[in-house]
Amino acid sequence: MSPMTFALEGLLALLMCACLFYCWRLERKLAALREGQDGVREAAGELVQAAAQAEAAVRALRATAQETGRDLQARIDAANALSERLGLGAGRLRSSADVRGAR
Repeated sequence: MSPMTFALEGLLALLMCACLFYCWRLERKLAALREGQDGVREAAGELVQAAAQAEAAVRALRATAQETGRDLQARIDAANALSERLGLGAGRLRSSADVRGAR
């Protein structure tokens, strides 16, 4: 074997070792990236679940607000009817101060 062939084969062996080292590093980085993607997938799933829960809460809040609004309107209507029955309409009842001032 000539010295030139031996040198070329040695250089080729060194290049192959360097290639193996970089392939090993690449494999580690790809594994870390895959693990990170799993975390992102998990976080996205949790985000979707939280959004669904928030949407349900908003629907429930809207229904409660509508029910409360109807109840409040019914109470206002009942109070108006009662005030009409009692003669508390605008200008119908004079206070005692108005009566005294007119004398």
